[in-house]
Amino acid sequence: MHLEELGLAAHEGAVYEMLVGLPSAAVEQVRDEVGLPGERTSAALSSLVARGLVVCSADGHRYAAAPPTVTLGAELAADRERLQRAEVAVARLAETYRMATADRAQRDLVEIVEGTESIRTRYLQLQLSARRTIDILSAGDPRAVTPADSAEVTAIARDVTVRAVIDQGFLREPGAADHVAQSLADGVQVRTVAEVPYKLILCDGSVAMLPLHGREGDVDPAVVLRGGLAHVARELFEQVWDRGRPYQEQSHDGVDPVDAHILRLLLAGLTDTAVAGQVQLSARTVQRRLQALMARAEATTRLQLGWYARHHDWV
Repeated sequence: MHLEELGLAAHEGAVYEMLVGLPSAAVEQVRDEVGLPGERTSAALSSLVARGLVVCSADGHRYAAAPPTVTLGAELAADRERLQRAEVAVARLAETYRMATADRAQRDLVEIVEGTESIRTRYLQLQLSARRTIDILSAGDPRAVTPADSAEVTAIARDVTVRAVIDQGFLREPGAADHVAQSLADGVQVRTVAEVPYKLILCDGSVAMLPLHGREGDVDPAVVLRGGLAHVARELFEQVWDRGRPYQEQSHDGVDPVDAHILRLLLAGLTDTAVAGQVQLSARTVQRRLQALMARAEATTRLQLGWYARHHDWV
């Protein structure tokens, strides 16, 4: 066990590990078991007591380890929080450094990012540096940046509002529906459209990144836009967002979750075959479930079913 990673000296870690295996022990027993001089043993015990890792008996002669899950778990949580703050600080410093050292015209307007790893890194940096909003357009097959390359949870924890518009091509990808469900659970606002014009991330409405050659081109290289060009990207996102259809995970208590999932995907524009792939059922089974829902809604067409589902909170 590497308790030094939690800020304990080697001899303090040895004393704590020894006490964890015993109900309690006197100073002399600790000294003999660990093989430390008496003064260092007493100093280690005092330090551990001060940190709440060890408890001293009322008579001051015996010591016992506090529960590791409580004491060390708190230490680990504090370390994770410190690391998260440091990660955000580094991302902001990196952006400040880039702006201070880049050519002025490039800094104010355009930055070209080449290479998949560089694009992925810059995407993450932009998310971590956002202070108010992150807006995303997701289309088709994720390549340079995948759902795993995301700091959305970290951003939301800092009260950053995250909105995403996904298109039918994105929803057809394997596991896409699960990724969207996780994003919703994390607090991301999601809408769907038939097709988004570009893959895009926009942070604080002032910095945008999108593929240099547009939707039909590869994602590498990418272009980072600032100033007025970023404002154009913001207007584009808002137009797509306004015409998008909310994608919600919560459904009516009286509707089977699988049926609600099928309805959401159909309303997003997916075919029966694509829906079947996402919910891991056969296309025939999906069709049977839809027929049952149509009968329940007294609908003769799927259009009527969609209207009924929307107005009766099925999806």
